[in-house]
Parts: sequence; C-alpha cells; structure tokens
Amino acid sequence: MTNMILCLIQMASVFSVLYLLYILFLNTLTFHNVNRLVLLLLPIVSIIIPFSEYLFPTLSSNIIEIPLFEKVTFDTIHKQLQTIEQPLREASFNYSVLLVFIYWLVFTIYFIRIIFHIRQLFILRKKSIIQQKKGYQLVAANVSDIFSYFNWIFIPKHKIEQYNPEIIEHEKVHIQLKHSWDVIFSEIYIAFFWFNPLTYFYRKSLKSVHEFQADNRVLQNGARTSKYIQLLLQGVEIHQKTNNFYNYFNQSILKKRVIMMTKPKSNHMLKITYILLLPVCTFLTSAFTSPMVDSSVYLDILEDSTIISKPISLFPVQKETVENITTFFGVMGKHSNKKNVVHGGIDIRGKSGTPILATADGIVNKAAMVGDWGNLIIITHADGYETWYAHLKGFNIIENQSVKKGDIIGYLGNSGKSKESHLHYEIKYNGKRLNPINYLK
Repeated sequence: MTNMILCLIQMASVFSVLYLLYILFLNTLTFHNVNRLVLLLLPIVSIIIPFSEYLFPTLSSNIIEIPLFEKVTFDTIHKQLQTIEQPLREASFNYSVLLVFIYWLVFTIYFIRIIFHIRQLFILRKKSIIQQKKGYQLVAANVSDIFSYFNWIFIPKHKIEQYNPEIIEHEKVHIQLKHSWDVIFSEIYIAFFWFNPLTYFYRKSLKSVHEFQADNRVLQNGARTSKYIQLLLQGVEIHQKTNNFYNYFNQSILKKRVIMMTKPKSNHMLKITYILLLPVCTFLTSAFTSPMVDSSVYLDILEDSTIISKPISLFPVQKETVENITTFFGVMGKHSNKKNVVHGGIDIRGKSGTPILATADGIVNKAAMVGDWGNLIIITHADGYETWYAHLKGFNIIENQSVKKGDIIGYLGNSGKSKESHLHYEIKYNGKRLNPINYLK
C-alpha cells in the first residue's frame, strides 16, 4: 500500500514538472496542434517515467534479479526444531491503509461523476429534437448555450434559428478533431490524480487548446476576425453556468481565445522550444533509475570504514528465528524469465513493519528502490563482507551512514517483485554469496 502511494506521488510530481514547463515555455505559442499533442502525452509520460527502471533496466554484473520462490518445507534438520508459537504483537494504527482508503473513495466519487455526466447527456439527447446533418446531429435541447459532444451539437431549442453559421462551424471542428475523447481522457486522469491541484489547470489548458484549434479553423475558412469575436462576446450575455464536463464556454477561456486570435503567429523557429521537454524527461528518467552497483566502490568505502572484529551473527528480523525461514540458500527456483536459478540467500517471513536489524557493524552503502529487489539495503563490513536486505517496506537509515550490530535499519515489507511480506537476506564475501545459516545464531 505504501508503494502504491509512493508511485502515485512520483507520477504526480513528474506530471507537475512537465506541465509547469509547458505553461512557462509552450502555452503562448500558436502551434495549437503540437500543443494538443504535448498535453495529451504529458499524463502518459508522467506515468511511464517512474517505471523507467523496469522498462529500461540497466545491466550490471553485481546486481541481479531475485528469483521468485514459493514457500518450501524445512529440511530434516529444521524439521527437528521445536515449533514456537509467538504471541501476536498489537498492530499500531496503519496510516497508509487510511490514506489508500481515502484515495480510492475519492477516486470512486470522481469516476461515478464521469459516468453520471455521460448518462446525463444521453438522457438530455433522448428528450430532445434531433436533426440529422452531414457528419453530425443537431440536438435542439433544453440547454443554455451551444456545445458539442462527440458527433452531437446541442443547441438551445428556443434559439435554434438565432445562431450564426460560424458558431456551428466552430462546434463542427470540435467533432472533426474528436475533442470529446480528450475531455474524457482528462477527466479519467483527474479521477486518478485528484490530489494534484495542477490536474485541474491541465484540464483548462487542454480545453483552451481545443478552442484555439476550432477558432483558427473557422478563421481559415473565411470568417472575419472582428465579427467572429463579436459573436463570441455576445455569448457572455446569454451564458449560464453549465456542466464543466462537456461545456467549453468560460469567460477566462474566452479572454485567452481573443488574445490568441489577434496575436501574430509564432515564428516556426520557435518549434525548437519543444526540444526542452527531451532533456527534462531524460533527467526525470535518470532520477528514477538506480545506478549500477560497482564492487570497487564498496571496497573504497570499506578501506575508510571502521574495521570490525566480531563475525556476522545476528538474526536480521527482530524477534524472529529460523522457524520463520521459508526459503533456504541454494534452493533451485524459477525466475520471472522462466530460467532455473539458485536462491542466493534466505527468505524470512514476518509481519509487515517488523524492524530489520543490522547483523554486524558496517557502512550503509545503498538504501534505495532497486528493480525486483524493491527497497534494498546493502551494508559493507570488514574484510570484504556485505549483507543485503531486500523487499523492505521502508528505511530507518541513509546511505553512507555507520551502523552498529543490532541497529534498526528498516522495516519488513513487500516491495519489488515479492508475493508476500518477507525479508530476502544475503551475505557476500568478496562478491560471492555465502550461506547465511552458517553465520546466524
């Protein structure tokens, strides 16, 4: 659940950066077709970038994917161990569960609202007088102002003869360019990212571009700019507040439309400005891609670290024992790529949030989200030893921090490619995996 919230925040953050970039550098350009494409791509790119590490993984000889193992039975030695029934610890209030509940509750409200508004339009159309035209249907309905939705043009039934052909032409452009699909797309995106205030400004930007495109097409077809603007301004007097889901008429948008129609066309050389998005996307992608791990870096840090004299011996999950080990070192299993691989550590089941302990003194060399490993901690110890702790729920340390044996470094979780809450624990010596059982009390 915590991972879901984190992913949503990451995607919303990427979207915010890209959208603000659009507002600062692209919003005033008259390349309306390009701006529409950019606006439609922003939500998609913002969703993809946080998962760039999964889509474009970096190859490394040191970090490999963890195979997924089902629970296995203990071997003969561990079967002889006496089963200890540990009392259940009282769970503290989980705020992440509350956040997830609130998120899905509001999402459901927004999604129902979308369905309700679409249904409202169908009901409105059913009660109206429909005239079949070439390429669209003219719907004389009980509405306050003209608007289009897919191939329907809704028009006030008591004023059907008063609308100028340029206004009808304007709505026909919305139909031809399929702007209604964009509106539904933006509404669905808002339903998922309702907590980000910039998504509502995004909807207005997209609708503005729709209007710019339609206005530009009408003027290209021969309408006089002054007369056309006068027709739009007349709409201010008759306009009443209608549903934002399908109505475009808005005084703030109208002001932008007038400015856009009367301003000179942007120089085609300014199209190079759109290239600004590429380095920003590259930078954001690198921010969500974990760097390759180089063992030489670990050795350099080890030379400066405090040399320890005690061997690795502490059990890594607080208040748990070997009874909680579900998969042992050396077991063959299937990886996600369907290949047989050897399990390079041990898996220890436990309750999400259980403290994870440093099994020896050392330096935290890594504490980050790394592909299938999920939240991963790597601690370097004396004489070439390393301990790896994967699938954590969260961290209690930072990189390059010194830790002592028994310090709480993180919390047991289910991040990365993991089927259930557990810790994947490994011990390495000069890069080679060792059986952790031989080093645990």
